[in-house]
Amino acid sequence: MEAPAQLKLFVDRMSQPSRTCLLFCKLAGIPFEEVRINIGRAQQRSPEFRAVNPLGKVPALQDGNFDLGESGAILRYLCDTRSLADHWYPRDPRARARVCSVLDWHGSTLRVGSMVTVWNRAISISLGFQGDEQLVASYGLPTLKAALKTIDGVWLREGPFLAGQQRPSIADLLLSCELEQLCLLDGAAQGPTMADLLAPHTRLQAWLQRLRQDCAPHYDEVHALLRKSRDRLVSLKQRHPSKL
Repeated sequence: MEAPAQLKLFVDRMSQPSRTCLLFCKLAGIPFEEVRINIGRAQQRSPEFRAVNPLGKVPALQDGNFDLGESGAILRYLCDTRSLADHWYPRDPRARARVCSVLDWHGSTLRVGSMVTVWNRAISISLGFQGDEQLVASYGLPTLKAALKTIDGVWLREGPFLAGQQRPSIADLLLSCELEQLCLLDGAAQGPTMADLLAPHTRLQAWLQRLRQDCAPHYDEVHALLRKSRDRLVSLKQRHPSKL
């Protein structure tokens, strides 16, 4: 009998959703091959990658002859097709629905606020162009701050993990990987930094620390490249503040 093809994950570790899928596979013990796609070099636009994901976005999954894009779909698919601990994506319909509600909320709130703010204040610096500060001030930062308040006051009000869970779910991984991207703001020309943004939200801070510990050592390993990029931006800010 022919052995099943190994699962492949096409990712860029600077991508929040990519890190989520990587971290989940490592934590859940799912064997996989990591295929690195460098967004900075536009490798996601190559014909080879578009054959896997025609949308030209990371992450993407290849499971034998089955290809799939979008991190939320990938996480749900893996939970449905592998024998995993129930806390990742509960079998109970109501518990599962609550996890899904966090996943669906993320895309139009935290994801948007984080992307607009970090892209225009930090990533733009590394790419050598001026970000849209008006967009950050009028939309990105207010959306981000409102999302952080919701995580602290709504999603964490009933348990140590999101949606009242006693153990982390795929929603915890998705939101935490999004939040970690805020560390790049430490190298922005102006505040707030990540610490400034999280400071008013004690439950959120405790949850994030709890998750980092619960997911060790994979959590830090998956975020190592991101933190290296943060350090590079901070160094640039210290050496050449007038260029920011």
